[in-house]
Amino acid sequence: MSQKYNRPREYDAVLGAQQPQPPINGVILGGIEGVKRRLASTDVKQKIIALEDALKYGAAGLEIVVQALQDKYSRVQQAAYLLLYARQEAVVQQALHEYKTKNNRFDYFVALAKAGGVADVDKLMDSLENDFNSATCKLVDYALSLVKTNEGEERIKHYLFNGTQTQRNYAALYFKRKGARDVLVEAVNQGCIDKVQAFSK
Repeated sequence: MSQKYNRPREYDAVLGAQQPQPPINGVILGGIEGVKRRLASTDVKQKIIALEDALKYGAAGLEIVVQALQDKYSRVQQAAYLLLYARQEAVVQQALHEYKTKNNRFDYFVALAKAGGVADVDKLMDSLENDFNSATCKLVDYALSLVKTNEGEERIKHYLFNGTQTQRNYAALYFKRKGARDVLVEAVNQGCIDKVQAFSK
């Protein structure tokens, strides 16, 4: 066979070690996946850069930035907020509203816990009954862990023995963290909580 037919022509597929050129429409073939991989990193700077890149990928990228409002790193949340705050899409406006509500409430609950008065603990415990959901429960649990005053501790003890079942559960968590075994034993003996709630790890 002639030598010239052994050479690849311009549009022939070529086997070998050469890597193909990345496609011009890389958005379709993995650009958004690259953004997701970087957002899975623990490097905050890389995550923020990835968020900026995400908006190049239309609705899928916008959804990623919206989800980043819930990121475990506050700097990433703030970066997502700054990228979104001027946008008018309904889904974005709703996410921003929830983000602001959550963060304002977080500051409010922490302030109540640090004040640690009777009325402050009452407001935290009331929220368990009036706004019962996973986010509220986690927030109240965290806030109660910040209560350091004797007055606040006594009020939480009041809820351990006299609150609703949900309030008793979260009061029990507070005393478990403090290692206050005597209080927990007394609550079990009075039927306020069970042994699992009192002593499980």
